[in-house]
Amino acid sequence: MNKSLLEIGVEELPSSEYENIIKQLYTYTEEELKSRNISYSKLQVFIAPRRFGILLEGLPEKEPDRTIERKGPAKKVAFDENGNPARPYQGFLNSLKGENYEIEEKEIKGNIYIFAKIKKEGKKISETLSEIYPSIIKKLRFKKPMRWGNGDYEFIRPVHWIMSLLNYDIIDFELFGINTSRKTFGHRFLGKGEISINHPENYFNELRENFVIADYTERKERVEREIETISTNNELKIEKDEELINEITQLTEYPTAVLGSFNEEYLDLPEEVIKITVKHHQRSFVAKKENKITNYYVAFQDGLSEEKNVTNGYSRVINARLDDAKFYYKEDLNTDEETYLSKLNEITYQAGLGTYLDKVKALKEISKIIAEKLNYKNQTLLKAAELSKIDIPTHIVYEFPELQGTMGRIYLKHKGYKEDIYMVPEEHYRPIEENDELPSDLNSLIISLSDKLYDIIGFFGIKKIPTGSKDPFALRRKAYGVLRIIIENNWDIDLNEIMKEIAKIINIEYLEKEIADFFKGRFETYLSKKEISTDVINTVTINWNKPLRALISAQALNKVVYSENFKTFIKTFQRVQNISRKHDSLKYEGRLFKEEAEKQLFDEYLTVKSKMEEKIEHLDYESAIEELLKLKSAIDNYFDNVFVMDKDESIRINRLGFLKNIANLFLEFGDIEKLYS
Repeated sequence: MNKSLLEIGVEELPSSEYENIIKQLYTYTEEELKSRNISYSKLQVFIAPRRFGILLEGLPEKEPDRTIERKGPAKKVAFDENGNPARPYQGFLNSLKGENYEIEEKEIKGNIYIFAKIKKEGKKISETLSEIYPSIIKKLRFKKPMRWGNGDYEFIRPVHWIMSLLNYDIIDFELFGINTSRKTFGHRFLGKGEISINHPENYFNELRENFVIADYTERKERVEREIETISTNNELKIEKDEELINEITQLTEYPTAVLGSFNEEYLDLPEEVIKITVKHHQRSFVAKKENKITNYYVAFQDGLSEEKNVTNGYSRVINARLDDAKFYYKEDLNTDEETYLSKLNEITYQAGLGTYLDKVKALKEISKIIAEKLNYKNQTLLKAAELSKIDIPTHIVYEFPELQGTMGRIYLKHKGYKEDIYMVPEEHYRPIEENDELPSDLNSLIISLSDKLYDIIGFFGIKKIPTGSKDPFALRRKAYGVLRIIIENNWDIDLNEIMKEIAKIINIEYLEKEIADFFKGRFETYLSKKEISTDVINTVTINWNKPLRALISAQALNKVVYSENFKTFIKTFQRVQNISRKHDSLKYEGRLFKEEAEKQLFDEYLTVKSKMEEKIEHLDYESAIEELLKLKSAIDNYFDNVFVMDKDESIRINRLGFLKNIANLFLEFGDIEKLYS
């Protein structure tokens, strides 16, 4: 079977584009082949720092033959009165010159038309690929493309070569001023220079011999094996950081591990400081023995060099960074909390929102409000809120910003604070990502909620509102975190009420409609991940401000929404909604009811309303729905026997007010008009 290879050789790729390139190559290759009905047995996408491309196997000799239809003129104008071809028909035939076709007639909406069935012989696969490959390359899009030459060309990075083969033959085309060939290049320093690839099946082996592992998965497996080998040979436990493994895989063509060490004196530093220095600043892995961090690390070089030369360079940098960290850490521990709190007033949090100290003061007030709503009494809460940003002015965080929060925990623990205070600086940022763990302590949870709501209200107030894909202050993630904290801790609170109070605390405009729409969008996302139907989501988001209740009502509705019994009830209930929609008063008097049917519905309403309120008070929305369904027969009987729009205005208004009260029962679950819409 035929094999084909496409490789684009470029300057070093940014690691941030790897996933994007891989996804696009799969998508566009599959689309191009499918559009031409070309079969294949295997599609492999490969990517390395200076190249990416595709390998196709099991290709046919040519495209499948196709038959296409071309519509001609209507039969009534195609021939004259003598049955001879008229000009429209002759013109149609002229357009078919050189084609292999058959003429037939087809009826469309009562008219007969002339059609040509054109037989298209499939092109040779080499000819097809010479069209497909340039098309794929031209479709690729990047976050920050580069221009080169005279600005004529734009791509992820300047292109140096394009290799394109079908079995032993070159697939000819030209892009970026470069003609395709069978040449590629090995490792920049260890390879033998230009390599001629005879056949696609030799590609990966030839590159491997020249110290390039082109396949991403194979390269990643080599990184993991190298770590495991050093771990076993030296009786060390190497922390397999998935993020760092991927980064090494993206940055190297032939990753090779080396074992280095830094000065033992730095083991007195907190483990987190050592990890950040080794990982973030040198892209290396820390090593442990008997669950204790050691002064060993595993670094990676690209290729094969003298191990000692490599580790000397790494160790020199790590020792210098840790020496700085040791000095700053000692300075920080010798500084008292009040000094750092005063320094918070010198650091602007955000123009329009004041300093970090302003935010801390607001967090204390917001946390107090939330605690009161939860009936939570803890003498340490306000102190924890006050110290939640204590590490921001520290020297360590200035030099190692990745340690923000972590150093706050270490610092406060060293100062003798209890866990419900010293854990807050680290935990109150969580959740950051969608699936992060929530804070474990109630102080941290309340302050985390306060922190996120402060940011949402504050940034909306200064008009820094997320638009489209742009969300520079991660407000969408924070809103999602707000919903998770409230729902997963079963907090029965009203977000809208709390946020109005927050706006007053920070003295900023509360954009109620914009914030409501924003939270509705986040809540829709949350509910969709809980496998709630779209109909139910549309219905319950009106109650976004009470997330816990809205979720429980959504889960209850989701169980019955497509049952025939519930659908029938909703049709009945919508009659109540429709007739009372424009009536804006809830006033009515039971003594004015004259008809037996309305008296019966009134009695049933009072019973159901009382039981519903009791069930809803205890968050039992399933039972509340069962109670609501009991109104159906009484409502049907009411509309069969009562004329709502009575000519007597007092009776008419009284009936509309009563029906408005019945319609509002459903508001506890959501907006009935959005159900099944």
